[in-house]
Amino acid sequence: MRISELAAKTAVSIDTLRFYEKQGLLNERHFIRGDNGYRNYNDAAVERLLLIRQAQAAGITLTEMRQAMDEWESGTLHPSDKLTFFQQKIAQVETRIAELERIKAYLLHKEAVTKAEYAAQSSP
Repeated sequence: MRISELAAKTAVSIDTLRFYEKQGLLNERHFIRGDNGYRNYNDAAVERLLLIRQAQAAGITLTEMRQAMDEWESGTLHPSDKLTFFQQKIAQVETRIAELERIKAYLLHKEAVTKAEYAAQSSP
């Protein structure tokens, strides 16, 4: 599939795809270059982009992804290192969730106060 098809399929812009290639997150394992010089992306590219998006949503940086993916794919990452990596990321996600819960509680409180003020103004 061409870059425009890959972009549409993964909801990632063409500029972002090119950026990922420059960063080494998409490489020759993810496309074949045709005689015309165009890249023809394979299903591994789709899977890689979905993984990148999920990892970003979990708070993993592109630098961390590039390093981890290189080590994973080369088989040089020891299982204990994988475990440590995941445990650290889980802790970071839990911290983000706690922060969001605090923000939600604050907003719910402000909503309740505003509803009470509105009700007081609306009553005769």
